[in-house]
Amino acid sequence: MTDTPTGGLRVPIVPGLTDLRIFARGGYATVYRATQISVGREVAVKVENRTLDSERDQARFLREARAAGRMSSHPHVVDLFDVGVTVDQHPYLIMELCDGSYAERMRTSPLGPVETRDLGIKIADALAHSHAAGVLHRDVKPANILYSHFNSAVLADFGLAVLAEHRDPSVTLEVLTPAYAPPEMFSHSPPSPAVDVYALCATLYAVMNGRPPRWQSERNPSLVTVLEMFNQQVPGLPGVPDELIEVLRAGMANDPAERPSALELHDLLTSLPFGSPPTPVSGAPISGAPSSGGPYVAGQPAPRPPVEDAHPTAPDARRWRRRWFLGGAGVLALAASATAGAWVASTGPPPGPSPWVSQVGAPPTGPLPGCSAGAGAPTALPSGARCLPELECFGPMRIRGNRAEAVRVPCDARHTWETYAEGILPVSLVGAAYDEVASAAPVRQVCGTTTFRVTTGISDPVGWHLEVLPPVDGSVDRSYRCLAGRGVDALTGPTLTGR
Repeated sequence: MTDTPTGGLRVPIVPGLTDLRIFARGGYATVYRATQISVGREVAVKVENRTLDSERDQARFLREARAAGRMSSHPHVVDLFDVGVTVDQHPYLIMELCDGSYAERMRTSPLGPVETRDLGIKIADALAHSHAAGVLHRDVKPANILYSHFNSAVLADFGLAVLAEHRDPSVTLEVLTPAYAPPEMFSHSPPSPAVDVYALCATLYAVMNGRPPRWQSERNPSLVTVLEMFNQQVPGLPGVPDELIEVLRAGMANDPAERPSALELHDLLTSLPFGSPPTPVSGAPISGAPSSGGPYVAGQPAPRPPVEDAHPTAPDARRWRRRWFLGGAGVLALAASATAGAWVASTGPPPGPSPWVSQVGAPPTGPLPGCSAGAGAPTALPSGARCLPELECFGPMRIRGNRAEAVRVPCDARHTWETYAEGILPVSLVGAAYDEVASAAPVRQVCGTTTFRVTTGISDPVGWHLEVLPPVDGSVDRSYRCLAGRGVDALTGPTLTGR
């Protein structure tokens, strides 16, 4: 750094930049506002306070920074223009200059539930994109979610947090702000994607509440006090629907294995009954992974991550991915058996009934309470939803490659799923992969909690899991089923009609 002080700090020399002024200062880095000489634009440059004293550390930083650079192609990740190490060995990142952060906004004007939902959808999508590429953020918090005139939400600060963790595990809690850190980080457990999910949910709660959940006014509580906080339930907030609070509570579960993935969190937030979520910036589709063909292309189907966990330190290493869904005032999880991963990677089906398709005959049981008039679409149902004339029951649903399959079984035997409605697949989705069908807005509208309540008469569907079973061959029959269950083989008898 030079000998010219700026606010008590010496101004760093960063190649290609001039007129550096302090913009923000944190515990492990300083952000400067500067001008990029080559194009004459204002940028932000983040310079870490520590130095990288070995070539090995510098090489590691550059590798991590390149990974962070790959993330910046996402419409809700801050643009990263360049990285490097100063002559006196301070690593730096040159990024787009934003107008402010949500840390400032929550202190002056806390967000409402709809704006918070929309913010969560965008940042969860950015995290799902990074997790699918094997990159963790590790410092999600309101101060690292920025906004500008052109973009209402971008996630900043990929790279430096990762660097600090690789160099010195003891600085984990310095890097991940304690107020937004999950309990496992206080026992020095290896970071996983679940850490980012917890931090994002704590952030979304904070931007509505004005401060982090459970966190008291003291700035540096003792470790005992912090651990006691995790025994407290996250309280509701005035004017915030219970559905949103339940999603955030699920994301802040003390057990990292019980949290949804970033992609599942995105889908939970999208399914909240607050009206249509926003269209992504520049028309980019919501995604769970980078598209294999290059940058996002508006109008193309959204790519989804593979079934297996995208990061080796994920809390649940099983290759059968958990599916999470919103049910009324509760978040509902369906965990597959620990043996399922053995056949996901195999070329053949698992042991059990065959074939794994829906067209297996089973005795009818009778209409659902809200469908007592028979087939059709009651006016209270969302557009496109239809009642089935008879209840159908299925065994566990399996995802093999891009297909989801389930065996039709008698309802008086043990079964996993019961149908509560059906819909007609849009022509554009015929032949699409399971995840693409299940995440499509028209399908989510049909197979949602509103339809479940109307057709079943269950006003509070806590404990029920909701799923979508696409048609086996959409070129022959485009009907898909909306399924409800309470766990693997947890139902006996026609539960929905016999309640």
